[in-house]
Amino acid sequence: MVEVKEPTKDERVAFHLRGIKMSLIPAVLGVLAGFISSPYVLSGAHSSFSILILAIAIYAQKYIFPLWGIESGKFDLKAWFYVGFMTFAYWYVTWTIVANGIPSTGPQFGPFF
Repeated sequence: MVEVKEPTKDERVAFHLRGIKMSLIPAVLGVLAGFISSPYVLSGAHSSFSILILAIAIYAQKYIFPLWGIESGKFDLKAWFYVGFMTFAYWYVTWTIVANGIPSTGPQFGPFF
């Protein structure tokens, strides 16, 4: 019979903190890359560099994760896909919001709101 080891409280906390770091770092780098890729920073002639900026943001995490105590050398394909997708999602949303601008304030839904 196989014995299943229950993780200790310290192991559960460490695993939870690792998950937070693995979500926070791609989110922050995705937002930064999205803003750098926006028309406020890149001119229209250089907008094709947006994908390169995203790729650099994803690749930079290989070196940023060890600084935060996460061994990126042990990541499998699933972990890198998660990191890449999270960075892409935040990059895309930030770039879209910055490129389209924030709607003006005031009544937008008619006179009743």
